[in-house]
Parts: sequence; C-alpha cells; structure tokens
Amino acid sequence: MTRIIAFVRIQNQKVAVEIVNVFTAGDGRRIASVEALPVNGKTIRPFTQYSIGGPVQSSEARIPVAFLTDIGFAVDIPVPTIAEVGSL
Repeated sequence: MTRIIAFVRIQNQKVAVEIVNVFTAGDGRRIASVEALPVNGKTIRPFTQYSIGGPVQSSEARIPVAFLTDIGFAVDIPVPTIAEVGSL
C-alpha cells in the first residue's frame, strides 16, 4: 500500500502526517485532510479543534496544501510468509 507522507510545522515542531484526501475549496484553495503519524508507536494529537464544548486535541485536521512540506511517497513492503512444512 502506498501512502503520501508530508510534514507540517506546529509550534516550531515538524509533525509527520499522512495525507488522506485533497480537495479544492470554493475559493480555489487546495485543502488536505491529514492524520498525524504515530511517534514511537504511540498516537499523538497535535491539532486543536474548537467546538461549542471548548478546545479538543485531535490527530486529524484539514490543512491548506501550501503549509505541507517534504511531501513524498511511503510504500509498505509486505512481510513474506513462511511456508509450512508439507505444504509444498
């Protein structure tokens, strides 16, 4: 599976994100739906979303494509399975 990976700067830190979707807003801006990638196997929530109940930390956000840097592809290589004895 191929994933599109990029970085976004949040409070002077670069956060690795996966680009899930890109769409064009009504005014012509290109907006990317992104999800923060785990750090050391742990989910991080670097984005703040505001709602009626107050601010909430989230791992997903919609960001203008212009704010994304170092965009590239990451390919997951499947792990080969070992044949069982007698299955050949």
